[in-house]
Amino acid sequence: MGFRIALIAVRGIDADTLYERYGVRRTGQHEEIAESPVCGATVSTGWELLYLNDYPRPHSEALAELSANSELLFCDVNETCMSSFATGWENGVEKWIVFHDAQQSPAHLVTDGEPPDGYVAIRDAKLREQADDDDDVDHVFDVPIDLFASLTGIRYDMELPNSAGKDYEILEPV
Repeated sequence: MGFRIALIAVRGIDADTLYERYGVRRTGQHEEIAESPVCGATVSTGWELLYLNDYPRPHSEALAELSANSELLFCDVNETCMSSFATGWENGVEKWIVFHDAQQSPAHLVTDGEPPDGYVAIRDAKLREQADDDDDVDHVFDVPIDLFASLTGIRYDMELPNSAGKDYEILEPV
């Protein structure tokens, strides 16, 4: 079936402020792999993380609120239909987006705003891989995901950097 997750990484506010703004609270229970509907983690790269599993995605208004007085990066991954999306927010304002939808085409990629440094190199490498690959592998799917990972050190399908195990705290709605 594949992953259907979203990641919200915020820098500039603490975890408790992020959780309060998002409407979740700590349970004190932890897990090694983020399998619960909503988990949180403090990442060694300086980001506070919300990991959402098949959970309602926040709308632009919520991302604007979450990014107040902070920097926010959002990554949405849907392996069932091979779509991926990343966006950057700062102080309540969306700065850029990168979106891939394999249902449009294997090379589909839409951007808006000014994606951060590193985007062009990631995009060009994945487009070359797509052109050179005779298999039905969707390399462009990784462009938004790899961009998010290059900025945060966090990738949805890998351990957190410098993981100590059971890094994810299970969160519940308020």
